[in-house]
Amino acid sequence: MAIRELRCWELLTPLVTAWILIHAGAAFAADADPIFDYCVADSTQSSIFFNGLPCKDPSTVTAADFTSTAFRAPGNTSNPLGIAIAVAAAGPGLPGLNTQSLTLVRFEYAKDGGFVPLHIHPRASELITVTKGAVQVGFIDSSNKFFSTTLYKGDSFLFPRGLIHYQLSVSSSPAKSYSSLNSQNPGIVLLPPNLFGSTPSIPDIVLEKSFSLSKDEVDRIKASFGAS
Repeated sequence: MAIRELRCWELLTPLVTAWILIHAGAAFAADADPIFDYCVADSTQSSIFFNGLPCKDPSTVTAADFTSTAFRAPGNTSNPLGIAIAVAAAGPGLPGLNTQSLTLVRFEYAKDGGFVPLHIHPRASELITVTKGAVQVGFIDSSNKFFSTTLYKGDSFLFPRGLIHYQLSVSSSPAKSYSSLNSQNPGIVLLPPNLFGSTPSIPDIVLEKSFSLSKDEVDRIKASFGAS
């Protein structure tokens, strides 16, 4: 009996170890917890650094360090995507956000098709709230299941961290939404230009086989993103 129990444990050990490693990695995947009340980012020289930015002397911190005017002025949606984006993030625009694991974004959409292309945020989840018009949102999980809905004024939707997602205005008038991301550096990978406009360029054969495209089709798509 003891030998049988030992053999069972030997079989389970790799699984238990893998489970511990996976969950331990998840526990440390988010931004580190701050160890101060705040660390207002300072663009001048400083001897104290936290999350990559220097900390301002607390005695010189004012309410202005925690204030952003990034969303006051309207954006310009006269571009091919019909989208205007304003960001409040750690740095000169809102230095008080340093160490707070937070980034805020405003999206303004042109009517009938303002669009945020397929993309991922490798280091953050995103909670989007529509404040004007109607916006179709969607993401795809790791099992290729597609989740999509249309949001109206006051509605919110969650994009889980690291999953492909998009936003599309379906309003007959301009739309607007705000997003909160739980990292001060969420990162963004726009899939079309990332794949077809990289520097140096991804070999044609890789893209041909990945997307079942001909070489002419790959060349045409690359050209649209300024790659060769």
